[in-house]
Amino acid sequence: MSALSIHGDKWHGVLNDEWHVDRPSWDDVDKAIRRLDAKTYTIVTVQGPGEQHLAIGGGSGRYIVYATFDNCEFWNLLSTDSTNGMVLLNAGGQEGDYPAAQIVDQEQARTAARTFLLDLRLEPSLRWERQ
Repeated sequence: MSALSIHGDKWHGVLNDEWHVDRPSWDDVDKAIRRLDAKTYTIVTVQGPGEQHLAIGGGSGRYIVYATFDNCEFWNLLSTDSTNGMVLLNAGGQEGDYPAAQIVDQEQARTAARTFLLDLRLEPSLRWERQ
């Protein structure tokens, strides 16, 4: 089983023009992730059946990634660095403070998204933390 759709945002000032793609290919997802800039494009969600989804927020080299299979239990992707502190990041059109340990690079975000898109599971080679 694979993901059913992807959707994201496109900000024009305070107005959001949401977009979506049904039955996305890896190229669709990859382009959407690479387009994230934490300004105009701030989030991409890979949607599976029911409540299953993986979201990638941020952009320009700094991303926050989480996944859920039931919308009750959430998993955060962790950085390969052991960094402390907080990082201000625009995700989903809102700035927020996120633990630095949860800020990942684009390659980690892309790897997590590819596995979720194709198999609806967490990529086992990456570090995940249950919320």
